[in-house]
Amino acid sequence: MGEPLSSNALKLARAIYNTYLTYDDLDMEIKFATFFKLLNLHPCKDSINDIQDLLEELNEPIAVRNFEFHGEVTQLKFVQLCTYSIKKETIEINLNEEYLHAHNTYMLDSFLGK
Repeated sequence: MGEPLSSNALKLARAIYNTYLTYDDLDMEIKFATFFKLLNLHPCKDSINDIQDLLEELNEPIAVRNFEFHGEVTQLKFVQLCTYSIKKETIEINLNEEYLHAHNTYMLDSFLGK
């Protein structure tokens, strides 16, 4: 990562990660109201845009040298936290298993927790 994540991006990342741990599913559908409450945002279109900006901040690709995943080694691998889709009342998020592995295995300063 080129720059440290903002405090709201860290809060969002940890909430998404904890949701993943709770339900043990990389695919999640989370209501906007949950994000509004978590980030202390007023429910409006601008707040949805703010959440999307935070997701983009979190999706800054990380580069991992000599990335090993499921027995396969890649000299240089770029991975992103997730893919997401904004729906009418929710955000569908699919965490990237390769990112979670890179975060837990290769990052010196893990921010999601273990």
